[in-house]
Amino acid sequence: MMLAAEAFSTLVGIGEAVLPGPPEEDDGNERVPGDCWLYCERESVPVLWLGPVTAAGGVLAGLLACAECIAVLHGKAVAATLGRDRSPLVRPGRARHARSRSA
Repeated sequence: MMLAAEAFSTLVGIGEAVLPGPPEEDDGNERVPGDCWLYCERESVPVLWLGPVTAAGGVLAGLLACAECIAVLHGKAVAATLGRDRSPLVRPGRARHARSRSA
């Protein structure tokens, strides 16, 4: 369970764009030989279990990925987080659904 102080420090880090890096190959996480399910689709490489994946029809499997693909995924997640966390007041232009101010 994450304590409030830990959550706050994580949120502050995100706000300051100080995000953790992706796992390294020698970081102590248990990797097993297997097939990468992400971008490279290489076979028989050291892979790390990222979590469960649910597909259509309730099919459940474990998502495995190599270090290089995890780094790419991490970069995309960081970019999405930074883009999402910008204030809407800073973004130029009006929302697409905004009504015209003319009478």
